[in-house]
Amino acid sequence: MEQSIKSKLSDSEIKEIVKERYGKCAETGMNIASSCCAIEASKSSGFATDHGLYTQEDILLIPETALSLSRGCGNPTGFAALQPGEIVVDFGCGAGVDVILASQKVTPNGKVIGVDFASEMIERAKQAIEEAGTSNTVEFRISDLDQTGLPDNFADVVMSNCVINLCPDKEDVYREVYRILKPGGRLAISDVVYTEKVDANVHERFQSTWAGCVGGAIDKESYFGVIRNIGFTEVNLVAQHLLASKELDEMACCPGAEYTPVPDEEDVAVTQNKIASIKFTAIKPTISD
Repeated sequence: MEQSIKSKLSDSEIKEIVKERYGKCAETGMNIASSCCAIEASKSSGFATDHGLYTQEDILLIPETALSLSRGCGNPTGFAALQPGEIVVDFGCGAGVDVILASQKVTPNGKVIGVDFASEMIERAKQAIEEAGTSNTVEFRISDLDQTGLPDNFADVVMSNCVINLCPDKEDVYREVYRILKPGGRLAISDVVYTEKVDANVHERFQSTWAGCVGGAIDKESYFGVIRNIGFTEVNLVAQHLLASKELDEMACCPGAEYTPVPDEEDVAVTQNKIASIKFTAIKPTISD
């Protein structure tokens, strides 16, 4: 585990830290206990669809290779209204849970492109889609999310699952999303935000190690402000779930305590029910709009 990281990190340092953590998780973390909070909640909830989580049917379609490495906070494929023939890009695809589910919705003529900057995760994702039998509709790309190299006006849908909070410049990521979406294309995003103001010193300590999914999280108003300022319209909050004790403990050192410094217990305690996983959609306007 990292012992100390300077309090003010550059964007490039943050990217390398996150890439290293998730790369190590993909290499060695196949059997670690913590998992995607959306999957764990789905296993015990009868409200998967209403709350933007996975259904039992979804979980049965996903190989253990992908399930064991999933670190999401929702199920964007459940509220993206994916249609056969659509082109879908998954920003921060990890080991491929949402890629696999999306590929089954866009067949036979659609395509899903999974983008992640951790090559080790991409290798696990390739293994998972072979196991799921969906490799004919899936491609992968190793790149930063703010510079995917994909064409302009390319995708019908961009989805992401608890990843953009990890990015140091969310505006750059959403500008890239806007660029590659077709006019009329849409977002389906699960992510983590602050719903209430927290002590500035606590927030700074989270940021000093870019602690899990809370180190890079910003407040909900600012998050949606970024999206609207870039040009997205019809922003619709599908579901919001406040993170209580156990979920917040895990999310604060995601992808696992083996890879990420564990924040101070008191800092985590005072942020309970002030941090939420949100699920939302938005539209890139057509030219006539």
